[in-house]
Amino acid sequence: MGIRLSSVSISRYTLLVGAQLVVNVTLALWLYNEYLHNPFMQVYMSSLWSMIWPEVTVAAGILVGVVGSLTAYNRGHLRRLIKVPSQSIAQGAANLATIDVCPFCDLPLKTISEGRLQCRNCRRYFKSNLPKVSV
Repeated sequence: MGIRLSSVSISRYTLLVGAQLVVNVTLALWLYNEYLHNPFMQVYMSSLWSMIWPEVTVAAGILVGVVGSLTAYNRGHLRRLIKVPSQSIAQGAANLATIDVCPFCDLPLKTISEGRLQCRNCRRYFKSNLPKVSV
């Protein structure tokens, strides 16, 4: 269920996220305005920040490191940096068989991505353990 225009489709979740964004920005501006005009809040924030700034900076550093690592892993950069020695690839390739058909339906498999296959009939997924060949 959502609003459907000729070229734009907006779901109700998109509307909820947009409304939440507006509320969050409004509350942040209200809090900033209160900080600017309230000397008691300024003193409180300066004393609070002086006590917790080491923990906040360490937590922010750890968060940036984790997010950066996960992003690099999801984009495939870490898999390119961590290379498997070529001897183990050659030994493993001799023991592996190519999977071309579904073992349940005996129908040809559709390639979804490199190393991932899917049966067109029973919709099961398979992984190809063959080494990736770079051309």
